[in-house]
Amino acid sequence: MQPSQTLPRTDFSTLRLLYPQWQGGDVASWFKDLSPKEAAQGYVLGAQILNLLVDSIAPSANTAVVNIEKDFMLDSAGQRVAQEGIIDKAPLLRQTKAAFEILKTRKPAKILTLGGECAVSVPSFCYLASLYDDVALVWLDAHPDIGLPNDDFYQGYHAMAVSAIIGQGGLQETFGLPSWLESSKVLLVGLHSDEAKHYAPRQKEFGLASLAPNDVAKDSSKILGWLAKSGAKRVMIHLDLDVLDARELYVAVGNTGQMSLEQVMRIINDIAAQYEVVGLTIAEHLSKAHIKLRRLLENLPLVKE
Repeated sequence: MQPSQTLPRTDFSTLRLLYPQWQGGDVASWFKDLSPKEAAQGYVLGAQILNLLVDSIAPSANTAVVNIEKDFMLDSAGQRVAQEGIIDKAPLLRQTKAAFEILKTRKPAKILTLGGECAVSVPSFCYLASLYDDVALVWLDAHPDIGLPNDDFYQGYHAMAVSAIIGQGGLQETFGLPSWLESSKVLLVGLHSDEAKHYAPRQKEFGLASLAPNDVAKDSSKILGWLAKSGAKRVMIHLDLDVLDARELYVAVGNTGQMSLEQVMRIINDIAAQYEVVGLTIAEHLSKAHIKLRRLLENLPLVKE
């Protein structure tokens, strides 16, 4: 008797989008034991590992890859290059266009996006928002991601992802986004960071609701209550891995998250039990251990031949 095999999914209405974008993050300061380039481009390896993990669970016959540029640009002072208030704006524009070309060609009804930094959600969610007028967004993240171009606080595009999705700061026009969500359709969950404190006035200005880790620690009732009031029938979910408590699992860039694995799984599955999940992004995976292991491997004979 032959052992059973896991067959690839054949539901072509769901696209798995591998999107190993790294340019939106300026993260070298988080990882002093990595070179700036290793840290910055660690998102590429992180996305590839996520894809391997997901494929080991449920192989997909409907996968697309956004080609990502690898040029690492620094100015004369050794800093990442900002263009019109956004670091690496030019390659980000090209990669966003490439992602939309894939989506327009494949025409998926649902998208699983594997990143890469948080801005990988922008094309997927704006595309889905153009399909559905009854969709809401639950953004699981220790950070609010409501930065704007030319902010003194930080100029990484991954920290502007929610701003882009809700059409703020001219980002919709700049990045050619086909649609956007009303801020009343977006719920931030798990905020716990200096950035969240810094942007609290802007969050209020933008009209974005949020729930702290303690609000969702025991059950998902407040999230489900918000969704019911939103009138949504479909939901998109962004999971930034830095929302997790680093003491339990530290595989992301930030380490201030306070939510457990069990809490995150429960929230997402509670949403899925009552709503059609049309988009799920898993972002900000950056594994120092694998980056260091690659450093070892690339210096071994036979490996590099």
